[in-house]
Amino acid sequence: MSHRSGLTLLELVIALAILSVGLLGIALLQITAVRGYSFAGVSTLAARYAQDQVEIFRGGAFARIDSSPGITEEGQPDYSALPSTPGVSSVLSGNGIRIYRIWAVSRTTQTLKTISVWSCWRDNKGKWHSVHLATQQGDLS
Repeated sequence: MSHRSGLTLLELVIALAILSVGLLGIALLQITAVRGYSFAGVSTLAARYAQDQVEIFRGGAFARIDSSPGITEEGQPDYSALPSTPGVSSVLSGNGIRIYRIWAVSRTTQTLKTISVWSCWRDNKGKWHSVHLATQQGDLS
């Protein structure tokens, strides 16, 4: 009985194919993780940007709280007009994505306003995303 040692060419090719599929899977997971990390970074910046506006309203006069440009009649963001609407503030994220900040204000009662603040941005495929914060401001004067 002969005893052979080592691998045949067929066994080696099958082993390399299995290894290649595994490495390809790991590479795809890495790409997905990087994209998720990038989206999370922009979402976090957008949330901070919206929160900054909420804080500005909290420190300002009740009578001066009004809706910003870029809001539809229904009180929602007008995404198609955002990039070209004068008076809409924006900030550039670290990876070059422009985040627009708009808000809608409605009077709930004579002494209470409901404020909705959106930070909106387009991804590299042109799809709009937004972070929405809502608060209420009372007139204590």
